[in-house]
Amino acid sequence: MSQVAFDSRTDRIGSAIALRVTAAAFATGIGICIHGASKAGATTGQVVLMRAALSIPFLLLWASFAGPLADLVPRAPRKHLLRGAVGGAVMALNFYALGQLPVAHAQTLSYLTPVLMVPAAVVLLGERLSVRAVLAVAIGFLGMLAMLYTSVARPEWGAAELSGMAAGILSACLMALLRVFVRAMTATETTISIALSFALIASAVGLGVTMFTGWTPMTVTLWAWLLGAGAFGAVTHIAATEASARAPVTTLAAYDYTGLVFAVAFDFALFAHLPEAWGWVGIALIASAGLMSAWTPRPEGTFLRLK
Repeated sequence: MSQVAFDSRTDRIGSAIALRVTAAAFATGIGICIHGASKAGATTGQVVLMRAALSIPFLLLWASFAGPLADLVPRAPRKHLLRGAVGGAVMALNFYALGQLPVAHAQTLSYLTPVLMVPAAVVLLGERLSVRAVLAVAIGFLGMLAMLYTSVARPEWGAAELSGMAAGILSACLMALLRVFVRAMTATETTISIALSFALIASAVGLGVTMFTGWTPMTVTLWAWLLGAGAFGAVTHIAATEASARAPVTTLAAYDYTGLVFAVAFDFALFAHLPEAWGWVGIALIASAGLMSAWTPRPEGTFLRLK
């Protein structure tokens, strides 16, 4: 490999890491806004619909500067439909969890995703399961149990909070599959087409969910929270998708955990929430598992199997 090629690859990985950290920071902003909107009375379906729909103007604005209009058109519509439908379900589950739990707690559950990507990679990419990967999965689930104990141990927590835990765990499982799927999509699809199609399909999913969860009249407070979620969502989706296009998913997984710093800091600053002792244990275990999973050596060529 020539020095020029090596430098080019290094720069590409470096920019992918910067984009992933940016996505983690703005994803925390989404969590703060969704938590605030839920506490202000917004229903889960309403939050999904408005978060997705209000991101569309920001995505179109970015598209007008980023490239030709042809980039907006999906080349594989069925893949976009599947990604959008599953992504909409992930969004609904995650937003429900954010409405029921402190932001740092709900965000930490989402950090099970890098750990759960290990079995997803084995099934979908044909990767070998190493001893370290098995240990990472086990440690991650111990962290989840530690956080579950925190929920059960709180006398003021009831069915709503426990249902939020269940929703957060299921959301992380589905997101692990989506991370692998989006990585494969970037081989043929543009970043803006993936982001825009997701916003449109998730809006439809949110509209369907509102038929079950209802609709709260929009207030100035709700508009402020949901506009913020839409703006943060557009930046997060663009940054995360572009990062996935530039580097393997497992290379970037460790950097998702920078979001823990943002989540704990913002949760304390805005809502005066701090994890309790077992919550900190859970955070440490899940982060450790994610780092072990991300740094487990895997042949980069196995990603070609889904392309």
